[in-house]
Amino acid sequence: MKKRSYSSPEHVHEIIMLRDIYEGLLPPRQRQVAYLKFDEDLSLSEMAQRLGISRQGCDDAIRRCVRALFSYEDRLGIKQKLARKERVIDQALELAQTMSDTNWQDCRNRILEVLKDAQAGGEIEDGI
Repeated sequence: MKKRSYSSPEHVHEIIMLRDIYEGLLPPRQRQVAYLKFDEDLSLSEMAQRLGISRQGCDDAIRRCVRALFSYEDRLGIKQKLARKERVIDQALELAQTMSDTNWQDCRNRILEVLKDAQAGGEIEDGI
């Protein structure tokens, strides 16, 4: 399993997205430390003082939380599925925006094709 950090902005953004999806699966303490770390942006010292535990205890709880979130995504893949649907919607919108009086039937058919492929769970053109 690759090492996952919560220090870089890219990782924090991904963790927040995963937390938004899987928050209900986290134990109460992990939800609490995730809120304090990622929403309130508290330091370990500030979190420790607020929770009445050590800085190391806060760090351990955050790491367990992050590990759990990535584990949920590895098993359930909801974020990945949402991203795939977003790409399909973007492609359908792009086709709709190119629609004109002369090509509307072709665009309509292609949009329907893209949406049917997505509904069936298959990949669409360009590896999406």
